[in-house]
Amino acid sequence: MKRILDQIELFLLCFTVFAIPIHIKVTSVSIALLLVVAFLKKENYQEFAGLYKNPKFLILILPYFMFLLGMLNTRHVTDGIIQVEIVTSLLLFPIIFTAYKSNTLKYRAELIQSFLILGVLVAYLVCLSVAIPAYINTKDFNVFFYQLFSGVIKGPHHLSYYVVFSIAILISSLINKTPLIYNGKKMVGLKLALIFVCTVFLFQLSSKATILLYLAIVGFTFIYSVAKKIVSLKIAVPAIVLVVILAAAAFSTPKVHLRFSKFFSAVENREEVDLKSQESTALRMAAFKAGTGIIKENFWFGVGTGDMAYHMSDYYKENNYQGAYIHHISPHNQFVRSFVMHGVFGFLSIVAMFVLMIYVAIKEKHFLLMFWVFIMIFLFNVEDILGIQDGIIFFCFYTSYLVLNPKETLIRQKPQSVEKPDISS
Repeated sequence: MKRILDQIELFLLCFTVFAIPIHIKVTSVSIALLLVVAFLKKENYQEFAGLYKNPKFLILILPYFMFLLGMLNTRHVTDGIIQVEIVTSLLLFPIIFTAYKSNTLKYRAELIQSFLILGVLVAYLVCLSVAIPAYINTKDFNVFFYQLFSGVIKGPHHLSYYVVFSIAILISSLINKTPLIYNGKKMVGLKLALIFVCTVFLFQLSSKATILLYLAIVGFTFIYSVAKKIVSLKIAVPAIVLVVILAAAAFSTPKVHLRFSKFFSAVENREEVDLKSQESTALRMAAFKAGTGIIKENFWFGVGTGDMAYHMSDYYKENNYQGAYIHHISPHNQFVRSFVMHGVFGFLSIVAMFVLMIYVAIKEKHFLLMFWVFIMIFLFNVEDILGIQDGIIFFCFYTSYLVLNPKETLIRQKPQSVEKPDISS
């Protein structure tokens, strides 16, 4: 019976991570079934009984309880309940991956990682299947970029999260740090091809944040792999040249060039943000300024779980933030969002999760978890990751998985055998 439940559990985890890039709402069913499986396995009850003494578990679920406590400080109860429902993954995934520790099947990590990459590839094929006929009919090359390209599935920003992390997994596997199905030398060519495809997909999505993340990850990997002599210069240099050529080609396309031109212009003039502008970077900067303004007025306990949108809207109106008011822009910064909603304690609960991730990554020398921490810190500064289903399910899945089961997603380097000296003479 246990083996059958283990198989069902692994299937549901693979299905969940596969569905995240394609249709996030479907994951609600698999997450609910994973919770059922967790409580059907009797051997999990002893582990569950000791969770109140498990610091990792307590830190991972702490932000969820900040949302519950924030309900005591909210005027808009219905909106607060919706927010609590959205962040339920903060509680469920630590339970699911605590139960997962008892799973004894082979190739668990390989399958879970591979199914995320497979999900990204299927998402790309779906986007292409819509964009190609549209291009044939309209001759408009823009159908291969940004919202026009990804709209059939979800927003380009959200979809790009999964693409950039898939690239990180492939890179980590390529330098023999993370297990994927069959890590032999024959797979090197396939992994390089997948990195190339995912890179093209990422630039087509034209998300500024994740493209910058991608360039940082590639640059770091190049320096690390050459310094550690994991990859020879004969391989590393052509690879980095190919990335530069791809990036240059992407930046030369009108859509990507326009988005980054506006981005750099907004950053250069960040001290004089045009509060009437409806350009995305200017809107985010305006929202950030509004968020920090609200924090100063509600430092200790925040405005409550359900009241943030109303306070932001009032602030925009009172301070003549026309563009942000028209679009009802949220902070687009999870650290600011948590601070606004739940005060300094809500902010510290988020910081505590990152401190935990960094601690585990350093302790286990976990290359992929280090990538994950870097990616998430970056995204938390430019997105409301815990405010959208696309963000929170992805974040909670991999954070709980990598923190609670760190050794599973590692390839341990075998120590070289040392010949004992012959002392018989």
